[in-house]
Amino acid sequence: MLFGVTTMTFYHRPILEALEIIATCGFDCAEIWVDHAWDDERGASVEELKEALVKHKLESTIHCPIMDISITSPNKGIREESLRQTYQAMDLARDLGSKLIVIHPGSKFSVLEDSKTHWANQVDSIRRILAYGKEQGVLTTVENMDSDKEIVSVKCWEDLDRLFADVGSKEKWVTLDVTHIRDTEKTLAFIEQAGSNIAHFHLSDGTEAKMHMRIGTGELDLRRIVAALQQVDYAGVWSLECFIPNNNEEQLREELKQAKALFAN
Repeated sequence: MLFGVTTMTFYHRPILEALEIIATCGFDCAEIWVDHAWDDERGASVEELKEALVKHKLESTIHCPIMDISITSPNKGIREESLRQTYQAMDLARDLGSKLIVIHPGSKFSVLEDSKTHWANQVDSIRRILAYGKEQGVLTTVENMDSDKEIVSVKCWEDLDRLFADVGSKEKWVTLDVTHIRDTEKTLAFIEQAGSNIAHFHLSDGTEAKMHMRIGTGELDLRRIVAALQQVDYAGVWSLECFIPNNNEEQLREELKQAKALFAN
């Protein structure tokens, strides 16, 4: 069983420092957000990241870039640049030997955007991303997005399943983000439907109004959710994606303790 956490928890520190803290706190895996890795002041080169992962005995997963990009933008130039940066993130996953990469499907620019055109762009971009991942030997997973946003077109398993079908992909690897669903029963239904297609899991608590909360501070029944994942033989990383105020290391250690407690009988 591997426990991980995103480097974005310590985004305001250099990423190499974040990796050291993650290891010191007892994690097995770091989810490297490429926005962090590519930051002009806080980022690091591929070789520096590789050396740090080896030094600290950390596995890694990669999260695609999300800052000011959109793989479904109605602006073709922005869409193509977003894809270029996504490919670059996949190259990083390949070069680091990461377990997988997490991909955000695109959202509409506006609720007024034509749904048919948006979905066509979604299918085209995800098709190209999955093809590139296969070429590079990178396990590529698509994440369910915020269930409360009207501009989001990929929220639940049915949306993901439709997307993979339209793309023509027999593989349907997904990252389940529990707090994007914000509801225990709906999350349990997602797990039952997706089953062994769940390759990665973002763990945090939440309420109807707030996401990415610390374990035990929200309204989700995380014990039931963890148990349901175990029942479908989930064998991926249990990757924490919660907000830790002021980059507090002790609170991150406590968060890992709370995560492990979810598995106690």
